Amino acid sequence: MSNSIVSLNTSTAPASLRPDYWAQALGTLCGRLRVDSFRAGTVDGHIDYAAIWRLRLCQIEVSQHRIAHPASGTEPGAQPVVKVLFQTYGTSLFEQDGRRLIVSPGDCLLYDVSRPHVITSPALTKHHVVIMPRSLVEQRGMPPGPLYAQQHSAREGAARLAHDFVISAFNQAPTLTPACELQVAEALLHLVLLPFFSEAPFKRSGREALTSRIKALIRENLSDPDLSIEQLSAALDCTKRYLHMSFAEEGTTITGYIWQKRLERCREELEFGPKSGKTLTDIAFSWGFSSSSHFTHLFKKRYGIPPSAIQRRSNDPYSDFSSFPAAGSSHLAGILKADEDSCCPPPIPGSRPSEL
Repeated sequence: MSNSIVSLNTSTAPASLRPDYWAQALGTLCGRLRVDSFRAGTVDGHIDYAAIWRLRLCQIEVSQHRIAHPASGTEPGAQPVVKVLFQTYGTSLFEQDGRRLIVSPGDCLLYDVSRPHVITSPALTKHHVVIMPRSLVEQRGMPPGPLYAQQHSAREGAARLAHDFVISAFNQAPTLTPACELQVAEALLHLVLLPFFSEAPFKRSGREALTSRIKALIRENLSDPDLSIEQLSAALDCTKRYLHMSFAEEGTTITGYIWQKRLERCREELEFGPKSGKTLTDIAFSWGFSSSSHFTHLFKKRYGIPPSAIQRRSNDPYSDFSSFPAAGSSHLAGILKADEDSCCPPPIPGSRPSEL
């Protein structure tokens, strides 16, 4: 109930100041822009917008005008945003990167708002808009490098479905609960980007890039006992559902991957680490476990032997590790598919929570 619809209207400003007011109104949504009345003397415009997670959904109606974002207008530290615009009335001329696109009713346009561009509307125009951080678009398959404007028809097919959903989501934004807001935002992102990034190579490259970022973040924070899917979701600006989807082809869940890497580090330290005199509990706690019994249970389940057996062998100068499975063997990979509920029991009373 917190996503109320906000209205901005130039009628509250004197006619001579309305172009500046309109520029400021747009600036609150997608960054600093310049506006002129395009020979009309003033600008009459109205914006209704609502926020759903990190997305902004807008319904805009404005008289003839021109907006521009010159190269010198980029604000240091400003977060780049991408806009998907559905034209519903009137015609606009979009110019960016030396290209000129005529946007008519029934068209949709995707472009990088933070890069230099000019939009000229010689008469009244109406459109529905979704504004999203560029980082979210990159995570969902946008190829690296400059984002060049793309235009599609929204009269039928995937773009028509996307437009219909944008209208519905905007109307229902004030009624969304926090529990479903992220899910609606994910669906919006998927649908509005689908017409522009529907080819498999883009999807695959985006998924692979995000999976690599997930793994890197896990490695960097492996020793943190509080590492969780919630932390990863916040750090990567993704919902938990989308993180799970991006990891679907890895043969394990994100939680399973975290425990796998922790066990691998513990085993490496037991086998090859310096004889520092650390106990099993010291080693386990240093890699994010909060219960020695939990560590022993998972270790034996993964490798088929207790960690104490490896520790005894490592302290024996005449030991032979050839009888033990290697830390990176397929034996370990096969076991990682085990039910997580059975391999992650509740922590012992008084210990720190060990569940992700």
